Amino acid sequence: MGALAVMTSPAWGTDICQVPGNLVQNCGFETGDFTSWLQSGNTGFTSVSTFYAFSGNYGAQLGPVGSDGFLSQFVGDNSTQYFVSFALYNDGGAPNDFTVYWNGTDVGPDLVDAANFSYTEFSGILSGNSGAGSNEITFAFRQDPSYWGLDSVVVRNNAVPEPASLMLLGAGLLGLGGLIRRKLTQ
Repeated sequence: MGALAVMTSPAWGTDICQVPGNLVQNCGFETGDFTSWLQSGNTGFTSVSTFYAFSGNYGAQLGPVGSDGFLSQFVGDNSTQYFVSFALYNDGGAPNDFTVYWNGTDVGPDLVDAANFSYTEFSGILSGNSGAGSNEITFAFRQDPSYWGLDSVVVRNNAVPEPASLMLLGAGLLGLGGLIRRKLTQ
């Protein structure tokens, strides 16, 4: 399976979720609403706001009280691996919780009564739902005294490496080729 890791990256201003190959529709909530997302559970105090924008003009403002709310979307196909990332912000205060499910499996982060933090990018490589035809990403959240901010959701087929990865691979192969050639000529 896989798990999501943390990395920080301030990106205010441009809509970074509009990367080539992103399979998420309305990935930065730039429609000003939850178009293409399925809302379920406790939808109270859940909206799209300019205040919670990490990139672009809008972000999701998530603050259901007493029980979890959910945002879900089906993405992709039968590919074996996907790169998943999103930006998350927490106003703080308890009780609160936030986690991500990929095809029904908890892939973290498992945040419970988390202290406040500024926008932080979470990312990881997750296995596809082989044979099922699509994959589902679900965000589960509760924030009784305040709000979570969610923005810039990216799910991309990981079978096609990024140009920087191709350059790194190429440099490694050239170095390996030089080492093999040197050993053969000795």
